[in-house]
Amino acid sequence: MTDVVSLFFDAVIALAGSQGPHDYFATQALSKAGLIIAADGGAQGLLRYGYPPNWVIGDFDSISEQVSKSLAPETKIIRFPKDKNYTDGELATAAAVLLAADVDLFAETFRHPLREIDEDVLYRAFELQTSLEGKSFVFVNYAGVRHDHTLANIALARRLAICGANVFLTDGTTLARIVSGPAELDSVFSPECFNVAREKFSDTRFLFSVQPLDDHVTGFSLKGLKWECDCVPLSLGRSLTLSNQPHSLYPDSAAVQIHTGTVMFFTFPEHL
Repeated sequence: MTDVVSLFFDAVIALAGSQGPHDYFATQALSKAGLIIAADGGAQGLLRYGYPPNWVIGDFDSISEQVSKSLAPETKIIRFPKDKNYTDGELATAAAVLLAADVDLFAETFRHPLREIDEDVLYRAFELQTSLEGKSFVFVNYAGVRHDHTLANIALARRLAICGANVFLTDGTTLARIVSGPAELDSVFSPECFNVAREKFSDTRFLFSVQPLDDHVTGFSLKGLKWECDCVPLSLGRSLTLSNQPHSLYPDSAAVQIHTGTVMFFTFPEHL
């Protein structure tokens, strides 16, 4: 798999969660994106990063009037009713995946008799995208005080990873990556991931954690950090792989193997 910086991201999916206290990763990821898609209030966070969205998708119940008015004229908007069967994050993710596959969201296929985009048709088209090999996505500001939304957003990202996409998540301060086995990575977070930290926060040390996302992670090996694993199972509810330490400031030498299952990796500054 390719590292986060040299990789061209097909889409950033900006959610309405919280931004971390320092931006080590978000702006860097946004600068590598082909499309930037905001789920409703996610547009506000994008503007704070200095990256206006190409698309805003949602019911517009969490985006301020000021932000809405400041959107560029070329920004495409898909507005849904507030009472719907999907979250704004789900619909923005569906749109991101379809746009990455060069699907025209304004085609007649997606419209119901009122000439608006049909949310059910949109989501069903997303569900048909069962292979995302070669595609890459970043979820920005995926976590916040709404823990139900945080878990739902991680589940969405996991779904894309299981379908073969390269998937990263960040609030700027923490960078996460979801990988589904079988997989072998020479570097989960390559040295380029830490360019901003290296240039602007040169004395900040970053830790490394691993969290299984299902109870079927087998053959997990981790090398290149203080504590290593050799072909062990990881089960939900264990904290065996949290807060690992690099041999230098950055865990850019962490190499992993996974036989089966899906795993979420994290890197974050030690002082958090």
